[in-house]
Amino acid sequence: MVRKIMPIILCIIFAGCPDFPRIGPASIERAWDYYEDGKYEKAINEFVDVIGDEPDNGEAYNGLGWCYGILCSLSTAVDNFNTALDKDNSLVDPYAGLAFVYSDLPDHQNAVDAAAALIQKDSLYFFGHDSEIDYKDVRLVKAKSHCSLGDFSSALSEVQKLNPSFNCNVTTPWGREALLAEIERLGGIV
Repeated sequence: MVRKIMPIILCIIFAGCPDFPRIGPASIERAWDYYEDGKYEKAINEFVDVIGDEPDNGEAYNGLGWCYGILCSLSTAVDNFNTALDKDNSLVDPYAGLAFVYSDLPDHQNAVDAAAALIQKDSLYFFGHDSEIDYKDVRLVKAKSHCSLGDFSSALSEVQKLNPSFNCNVTTPWGREALLAEIERLGGIV
């Protein structure tokens, strides 16, 4: 009887029953797996556990930033992205996260600055944990933020990097309207 029950018990333990304590060290890979599966609370817990084991792990703070950004805890996301950059200035993902979060806050100047920093570090950026996010999205956020700041010429410059054939006169209301329409159109295809 014990021989029949033992494999079942081991299966439950290794399958990750939530009532059992963690077996082994926390894992960045496991945390990102949770993130990619849309299990953001589990990802947060795993990233926090990683930080508990490695307080200077910038990638764990980066992961927390993305999780909190998706969960709309925007100021917490900003704090974690900035901590990630303080811990590891070679990271680029936090700049993309900051661009999106600052745009949503709205803090458009910081969104422009974060997007510019990302593009300077990696002009062909893509987020490895979500194939939908890349440099085009960051340029689009930058263009929108430039518009919100009233800097339509800079917004046009960003749009033209995504669609070189687009042009308009941003000194006129019609040109600005055309620019905003192109940003919306690009948002649907980028």
